[in-house]
Amino acid sequence: MAIALFAAIGNALPAHAAAPGGAPTLPEPAVTAAPGVTMKPGAAKLPAGPRKVAELGKGPAVKLSPQAAGKAPRMVGSADLANAGCTPYITQTLSKTELNVLIDYTVEVLCNFYLAGSAQVTLIERTPGAPNNGRVVAAAPAFSFFNNYYGYSRGFATVDGRVFDGGAQLEIGFNLTLQTIYGGVWTGCFALPSGVRYLSYCSGLNTSTVSVGLGSGEIYTGLPPNRLSVLRSLTEVSADSYSRWNVARFFPSTYAEYYFDWSNDLCTGAPDNPLGFTFESACIRHDFGYRNYKAAQRFPENKDRIDAAFDFDLRQVCETYPAAVQGACFALAAAYYEAVRIFGFQNVTPKQIDDAAKLLPDSARGKAPRL
Repeated sequence: MAIALFAAIGNALPAHAAAPGGAPTLPEPAVTAAPGVTMKPGAAKLPAGPRKVAELGKGPAVKLSPQAAGKAPRMVGSADLANAGCTPYITQTLSKTELNVLIDYTVEVLCNFYLAGSAQVTLIERTPGAPNNGRVVAAAPAFSFFNNYYGYSRGFATVDGRVFDGGAQLEIGFNLTLQTIYGGVWTGCFALPSGVRYLSYCSGLNTSTVSVGLGSGEIYTGLPPNRLSVLRSLTEVSADSYSRWNVARFFPSTYAEYYFDWSNDLCTGAPDNPLGFTFESACIRHDFGYRNYKAAQRFPENKDRIDAAFDFDLRQVCETYPAAVQGACFALAAAYYEAVRIFGFQNVTPKQIDDAAKLLPDSARGKAPRL
């Protein structure tokens, strides 16, 4: 017997609204906004075709008791009335390129009698220590079926590890509501197939409508955990943070899994070592902060701190010089800091450099200050 899906995959259902064709309602899940994560519908057909009712021969996971209602459900073919019920399935494959992860998922619900159902796939953060651990961070369009015995949805969850704060461990969630239309009440939820676990207890047992939360179990994506925390540790306003960054830039393999952008153009728009003061390393760390936070889509909220770290680094440089030339160095540091604070780059004028040079003692004029 051919299996037809009543509703097109990805038909969105509004929260608590009637589903198409009389399918049960399905409240929208609470989704925590998570930049860098999306879920989209995939191909409309299953590569290997839909599952067969014969797979439920050993008994379904979610069982119905037709004897408890006034009339028996309409079974599929010669399916055993005593084993009336449904089984959910979740399958997925994962691919990763640098910090970009794609999870190709398929969720299915297979029954041996005709009924109505609504379901929605979600993506759940499971990375220990991640800000959204345990929360739904993305949801796919809901799908439904009516007077049928099979429904499925295919799609893709994509994660940009430069933007999403987490993602080392994820889980495909599956919120499912099933409703009898020819009689029978639901009597229990039992063992699930491999690759599926219960995330919530069945609700609605001994009624005509049952709801349950399911999951795929944790999926290890290969993304490094706490990437944004590591990035922050390399861009803080402190000598320790500068030291960690300075070691890392000469040994970038230490942070290879994070795929940080180590490129730079030194002190853009200004001398790298004005009047001989060695500002170039501070400029390089400033570039590191700007470029990586822009890639992470968190630049505006971090700009002031990165600029403050730049000011700190410049002043640390000045403190390594003799007191006689520190005045000139600090004047330049202030000019460089004000330039990035206002313009976002070292827009320092020749006059500002000349004014700083006037603060040097005669013995240091025209020569690089010495440590």
